[in-house]
Amino acid sequence: MKADKLLDELMELAKSLDYTVRRETGTFRGGACVVHEQRLIILNRSMPPEAASVILARALSRITPADQFLKPAVREIIERESAWITAHPYITFQPLPTESA
Repeated sequence: MKADKLLDELMELAKSLDYTVRRETGTFRGGACVVHEQRLIILNRSMPPEAASVILARALSRITPADQFLKPAVREIIERESAWITAHPYITFQPLPTESA
């Protein structure tokens, strides 16, 4: 699958999981967060589609249900990035627990 198409597929998956994906300019790589009850995944606009796909897949690897249907190329990148996170736990972050109201 071409890089642009893969990025589009990952963005659609994020949308189906109630996350908004935004591409912003700045000196960051990106990741998932919650701001004022809104679930976001932020990507650096200056990144090429291949790099943005990796960042997005890394974020999605933490939130995509195991039984979710995914196209093979999408599942492959999410599983690859999940394995990378497991192999490098000191580089990634752990989501903060949410407060119950």
